[in-house]
Amino acid sequence: MKFAIIGTGIMGRGWITQCAMTGNEAHCFDSNPETLAGAPAFCSRLGAKMAKRLKVDDPEYVEKLSANIFTYEDKASFMEAAAGCDVFLEVIFEDMQLKRKVLGELLPQLPDKVVFWSNTSSLDIDLMSETGGRPDRSIVTHGMNPVPMMPGVEVVPGRLTSPETVEFTRDLLQKMGKAPFLAPNIPGFWVNRLLVPQMLDAVRLLEQGKITVGDGDLGLNTSLGHPQGTFKLHDFVTAPTMLRVALEMYQASNDPRMYPPLTLLRMVKNGEYGASSGKGFYDWSDPRNPRPRDLSHYVVRAAEDMLEVLS
Repeated sequence: MKFAIIGTGIMGRGWITQCAMTGNEAHCFDSNPETLAGAPAFCSRLGAKMAKRLKVDDPEYVEKLSANIFTYEDKASFMEAAAGCDVFLEVIFEDMQLKRKVLGELLPQLPDKVVFWSNTSSLDIDLMSETGGRPDRSIVTHGMNPVPMMPGVEVVPGRLTSPETVEFTRDLLQKMGKAPFLAPNIPGFWVNRLLVPQMLDAVRLLEQGKITVGDGDLGLNTSLGHPQGTFKLHDFVTAPTMLRVALEMYQASNDPRMYPPLTLLRMVKNGEYGASSGKGFYDWSDPRNPRPRDLSHYVVRAAEDMLEVLS
């Protein structure tokens, strides 16, 4: 199979690696030249890590994976390649307005046979498919991060998604070694509908001075069997992404639990994005041994603490 993938950030690179390591071609584009340029090397390293994890006995494994990755510096060349692909996979960050702008421009240029997949973690596929003009061949395929290591993929059909598209998608994902499961087209779908409120509640408790980063994550590790605690997960998702997802889910559901805590706004404002920036709820100076940070200065004790966010 041939995939046209737009968006080569962390999630995009995960999907590129997943496609390439399962023998599929990945034709890639990103509006950020630096992000695009760094994708092949990142995917090769991730592929090597997966080969070790899967105990693949093939010295040419990474070389074969790299041969399945194609990058395009200009949009026109990418779209020319995309016209010959089976799937157009959108992995743009969670901004509905931006997604619709890009999809409205690009999807109408593709042949009708091309199936549209969106990696969105919470946004309405009906709105995106309406913009793209192929509602019967549009569907959400929300992979988990990092994509090659996490088998689960949320498959979310829209109101007009055809049964053939659902079947094609589930079958192809299974052939790619994934574990697809159907989820409803509601804000947050299934995984984030449950996960995001819990993650935001944790930040609120931190903001109230009721828990610390270290104790909070240790409690979840040792009591609920979480492989990583909620604050460490926040750092992998990144503060800007959590902020966008929470706000989109709040606007779609009017659920007050989805409203972003002040701490998230402060962290984004201060560039404390998480693992990618070196600092978030943890100090990532040593990526192999991240240390919980003391965020007591983010505890809201008075109105003045809230007004600081606006200054």
